[in-house]
Amino acid sequence: MKHESQKHCVDQLREACKATSKRPFIARGANAVRCDHCLMAEFACFCHHRKATSSPVDFILLYHRDEIHKPTNSGRLIADLFPNNTQAFLWSRTEPNEALLQTLSQKRNRCTVLFPNTETAQRQSRPLRAHTELVDAIQEHTFIILDGTWKQASKMFHQSEWLKNIPHFEISSEAQRSFLVRHSSHDMQFATAEVTAMLLDALGHHSESRRLISYYQTFNQHCLLSRHRANNEQT
Repeated sequence: MKHESQKHCVDQLREACKATSKRPFIARGANAVRCDHCLMAEFACFCHHRKATSSPVDFILLYHRDEIHKPTNSGRLIADLFPNNTQAFLWSRTEPNEALLQTLSQKRNRCTVLFPNTETAQRQSRPLRAHTELVDAIQEHTFIILDGTWKQASKMFHQSEWLKNIPHFEISSEAQRSFLVRHSSHDMQFATAEVTAMLLDALGHHSESRRLISYYQTFNQHCLLSRHRANNEQT
């Protein structure tokens, strides 16, 4: 199933990585015939649920290289729903993309890294963005979303000197618990799309938050469907 006219920043980044990669990425279920866009096995394609809209804030998805090709990556759902508000780049510790650095320079005080572990960040004297500052912001704000496993995201946050002067934001534990009660049934291990939906909710953008979490839940159901069939075929 092809969606050539609907390629967004994550699709383009994935294709660029694939074109320059020296070895292929082999995911679980690599023999499955997959949708070009959502990466699900074709029988589990969920592209018909995707309806692009706009977001009150902008996003920069900063990808760990191991994450960009994974069919289970949820960061791309942000670009699915908010394509005109989302940019995507590969993370590099020492050689960040020049276009990314230019964007960060242009946005200056209107850019924040979303990172949950404030205690660790404070030990490094990393600047913290207050919740009230974000809620009361008049100009459109941009959030850098570190897309990888928790270990990868922590490495990206702490080892990137070029990120250290950009304030970070932590979603409070109260906001996390409230979000869990309303939208989730698991413990506090969140996917990228869930954390972003939680961010939107914490900033008062409730309709966009609900739209993203609903889309994530659909995505998760199709992932489970694909995995279930693959397991049945192996038995």
